[in-house]
Amino acid sequence: MRRHLATAAALAAAALALTACGTTEPAADATAEKPAEKITLTDASGQEVVLDGPAEKVVGTEWHEVELLVSLGVDPVGVADVKGYKTWDTAVPLKNEPKDIGTRGEPSMDTIAALKPDLIVASTDLPPAAVKQLRAVAPVVEVKSADAADPIGQMNKNLDLLARATGTTEKAAELKKAFEAKVEEGKK
Repeated sequence: MRRHLATAAALAAAALALTACGTTEPAADATAEKPAEKITLTDASGQEVVLDGPAEKVVGTEWHEVELLVSLGVDPVGVADVKGYKTWDTAVPLKNEPKDIGTRGEPSMDTIAALKPDLIVASTDLPPAAVKQLRAVAPVVEVKSADAADPIGQMNKNLDLLARATGTTEKAAELKKAFEAKVEEGKK
């Protein structure tokens, strides 16, 4: 019995000594989150847009922008005319069930505001009054949907702009490389 008490006392002393060596503070590396760096962009309208970090909750007001976002791996929280997109835009299918924000030419400001987006992506074709209202809700990046003089250049410019806004620049590079490979394959 004495031996058991002595052993128990020695184990208790060892456990107490070991716990005294530790700390209750978490390791600095484990919990210290690096604050996101601000992202400053100039969109197609010439507007400077500042984001607190890569946008995660994104709304797309036009299908072209939604295609780019989904291609970059960003699932928009809001999309204009979801039913129409699913019917007519099968090249880049939606991977989630975004909230329908209204029509492409007249998005619902209340619906968009309720989503609390980090970023709204709009076409330069959207009326300036609507863009002004959207800017009151969240940062807006406008992209030019098309450029007849340089359609591929415009597509890449839009892709790069949205990739910078969403922190997906590596994915954009992959997409452009795959596109170029398809073009080369088509030339053969």
